[in-house]
Amino acid sequence: MQTTPSAAANPALLTGSADGWPLAELAAMGYGSLEVPASALEAGLPWHAESERLGLRVIAVNAMDELRPYLTGSLSDNVARRRDDTVARLTGAIERMAALSIPYLVVAPSRLAEIYQTPDEAGALLTDSLRRLSDAAGDAVTVLLCGAPFRLFGTAQEVAEVVDGVERANVAAALNLGHVLLLDERPADAAHALGYRLRYVQVNDADVRPGVPRLDRHLPLGAGSLDPGEARGVLTGMAWGLSVTAPDDPLGAARDGLARLKAGEAEPPSGTVHS
Repeated sequence: MQTTPSAAANPALLTGSADGWPLAELAAMGYGSLEVPASALEAGLPWHAESERLGLRVIAVNAMDELRPYLTGSLSDNVARRRDDTVARLTGAIERMAALSIPYLVVAPSRLAEIYQTPDEAGALLTDSLRRLSDAAGDAVTVLLCGAPFRLFGTAQEVAEVVDGVERANVAAALNLGHVLLLDERPADAAHALGYRLRYVQVNDADVRPGVPRLDRHLPLGAGSLDPGEARGVLTGMAWGLSVTAPDDPLGAARDGLARLKAGEAEPPSGTVHS
C-alpha cells in the first residue's frame, strides 16, 4: 500500500511499550511517518534503522511525558533548579533531534497551580523557557506548544497568546484533538484560533459525555466523542500523528484510526481553517 507522508503514528503510545514496535505493519497500513517520545531518542535508537529501511520518517518528538504536572517537570516551575533541569533535558532532546533531522518538538504548557505563583508569573516563566528552547533549536527544530486540560494556558486561544508572546519564528503550536474535547472546544474552532501558528495535530479521542469523568486517556478513535468529519476538516493539508493508547490491540486501533480519518477524503471537508 502506498504510504501517506503526512500520516504519522506514535508506536510507543499504541503499544504501551518502549520497544518491539510494529513498524513494518504500520508502514504497510499506509502510515508514512512516526511520532516518538523523547525517551526514544536515547539508549542507542534500536528502532531507528528499521524505520529508515521502511521509509518511516520521524516527524515529531512528543515531550509531553517530560512535562507531567507535579511528576516529571514544568516549564513554569518557580523553583529555578527544577525548571533548569527540565529545560536542560529538553535541550538534550533538541540536540538529538537536530542530528536526526526531526522537525517538531511537542511540549506542554504550565501546570494548573504552583504555590506562591500567580498566573502572570507562570506565564513569564513559560515564555522564558520557550525562548531558551528556541535558542537551542535554531533553524533545525520547531518547538510546538500544545494545549492540554487541567493546565494553565490550555485552550487554543491561550496557546496562541503564549506563542505570540515568545516572538520566535521557531516556536509555534500543535493541537491535540482529545485535549480539545476535554477543554469543551470544537476542533475547527481551536484550529481557527491557532491559525498560522498551527504546524502539527495529534489525533486521539476523549469521552466527554455528561456524567463521564473527564480523563485524558488518549482513546482510540471511535471510543469517545470525536467526530471523524470534524477531525478530517482540521487535518486537511496538515501534518498529523495518531496519538492513541491501545496496548490490547495496537494494530487494530491504528488500522481503524487511519480508515476513519481517510474516509470520504475525496470530498472537500468543511471547516478547514489554516489561514
